[in-house]
Amino acid sequence: MKFLLSIIGIIFIGGLPVLLSGIGERELRLQAYWQSVNEIVYALFHAGDLTYKVIGLEQERSLFPYLWEPIIYSLIILFSAFLLASFLSILLTIFTMLFSQKKRNRIKFFLYLFESMPDVLVILLSQLLVLFLYKQTGILFFEIASVATEKAYLLPILVLAVLPTVQLFRISILSFEREEGKDYVTLAQSIGLGKLVILTFHILRNAIISVFFQSKKTVWFMLSNLFVLELLFNIAGITRFLKSTLQPKMFTIAILSIFIPLFVFYTVGEMILSKKANKGEEI
Repeated sequence: MKFLLSIIGIIFIGGLPVLLSGIGERELRLQAYWQSVNEIVYALFHAGDLTYKVIGLEQERSLFPYLWEPIIYSLIILFSAFLLASFLSILLTIFTMLFSQKKRNRIKFFLYLFESMPDVLVILLSQLLVLFLYKQTGILFFEIASVATEKAYLLPILVLAVLPTVQLFRISILSFEREEGKDYVTLAQSIGLGKLVILTFHILRNAIISVFFQSKKTVWFMLSNLFVLELLFNIAGITRFLKSTLQPKMFTIAILSIFIPLFVFYTVGEMILSKKANKGEEI
């Protein structure tokens, strides 16, 4: 039901530009809007026959299989950056939890300040750093932009993961500290288990559930940065495709190509983790 309602919502949102196109004339073009919605629904069932025009060009192109490449490219970068950010945030959290509360607060304060950096600044600084290292050593450690023959993967993934790492760290450190005060941790300490063992084998398995459920906001943040990333790294991804065409049906198909994989990812994850969440501290 959630999936169907979400699809319907995206279809109706896809036609909004048509509905609001007459707002300058103080009118809502309801008839044109419903016609646009019908075209979107028809396009979803006949996606193989679709063509589109690039803004500024008259030539039409077939939508599929052309669209698969930017979809896959963007999803690889998005999911890789998210998994990297998740791993680094958990690693940072475990490292921080080994210290006293006073030192923890200092680490958290430093990372929270780092989180305030604009994403564009992070991207530009990373590219300048690669160019500086290339100038000094003659070695190009990362591709700083995609071209027709070579695609940039590693540096865009690293850059996209920087700020989400801090966001997920903020979520996970709160979850770890909440779990730290529970009875099963006290029991583990009383039987002589070390702090690192308790963190990695007991607290982590409980805290990761809360982190996963709250990570959706971070994914939305990453999606908002994806367009800037694709623009500055010259990545021919799905958000760059959205920029090249303003047709409602193309916009809807492009949004669905991102929404469906994310929905499946979180649905499967919630199904797996909800079973463990119901057990609570028995894990």
